[in-house]
Amino acid sequence: MRSLTNFAPSTFEERGAAVAFTTPVLAQTRVRKDGRDQLEVMVPNLSEGRGVYVVPWKSLPLAFPMTVHDRMLHDLIAKADGCSPDDIRKAVLEAARCGLAGGGAVAAAEAALSDDEDQRLLINYQLIVEALKAVGLESTEILRVGLTSAEGQKLTRDLMMKAAQRLALEPTELYGRIAELAVLMESIGLASSPKPARLRRLMRDLQGFRDSMTDWATDNVSEAAPIGGFCAEVAEHTVNHARNVIGQLDQAMASFETLLRQWETKRPQIRKASSRLSWLLDGWEYLILLWSDALTQDRYSQDMAVHDIFRVIPLLPRDEGRIDQSLMADKLINSQKRSVRAYVDWRSGQLDVDLVMRIETLKGKAA
Repeated sequence: MRSLTNFAPSTFEERGAAVAFTTPVLAQTRVRKDGRDQLEVMVPNLSEGRGVYVVPWKSLPLAFPMTVHDRMLHDLIAKADGCSPDDIRKAVLEAARCGLAGGGAVAAAEAALSDDEDQRLLINYQLIVEALKAVGLESTEILRVGLTSAEGQKLTRDLMMKAAQRLALEPTELYGRIAELAVLMESIGLASSPKPARLRRLMRDLQGFRDSMTDWATDNVSEAAPIGGFCAEVAEHTVNHARNVIGQLDQAMASFETLLRQWETKRPQIRKASSRLSWLLDGWEYLILLWSDALTQDRYSQDMAVHDIFRVIPLLPRDEGRIDQSLMADKLINSQKRSVRAYVDWRSGQLDVDLVMRIETLKGKAA
């Protein structure tokens, strides 16, 4: 039996981005580009088999019965230019807003988009404040009159003109650098923000998942206990990597004047760190919600949830630092093979409707 280390991808791009399908067998499967730049999807442990089945994206509806929502999501992703976590999230929110995954998913998508807009305004204001502070200019008057008001915008322009002069930059160049930085930091936010941005909140929730799963695995005597311990370990490694990336970004923001002056040099570093954090945390939101929901149910349901989480858990790529998994791997794979659920009735070919509804309920809680 091959160990899980052999199945770990080399890079995030090889691992692919998680897709929030509502079809049970496809839930949280991952999409990536092949050597010909064509999309393909990876379906793990199909029919209790080992490893991952790779299916061309265009063939997915032919290979699996899919919900109407998933067919729409499949088309949206096919039409998109990329398949990064941000690209997939955009398609998922667009599909959810159509209502095909239920009213809860519509509400969650609208809330997520509203939060994105709030964070966009907040990060822009905070970066302007940081730029003014870096050159010794006061920004409290902007807050008093409001950044979006006519008076606030005029005051901001005047102050930014002065800031650009002190930084020896053209005003348009200063605005451009801040605008680029705002786009890169929108989902991460600043450490000083009164409202943590999405990825900071997700890292905090992942820490809670790790602690909860560790406690559960310690107290549980079932065969799922070592699997839960393994899931907690993967979460721990992910949190450590994410914390390091956020620390690097926070350190860069702490030297804001240097960041603005050396933007041409610093831009690739900020872009790489921002993208890396998005990839690190990709796929965890659904698993955190799945586990939170399982904790309200009986012990058998919790055991099954642990197996579901294990099936699609986002292993860190080998290039991100190897996780010592070999000691547990054989036990875990054997345990999972005995407990994989049947998502489709083999006699009728129909989807497990109850499980679809459960996934849609979780989707209604996700952003």
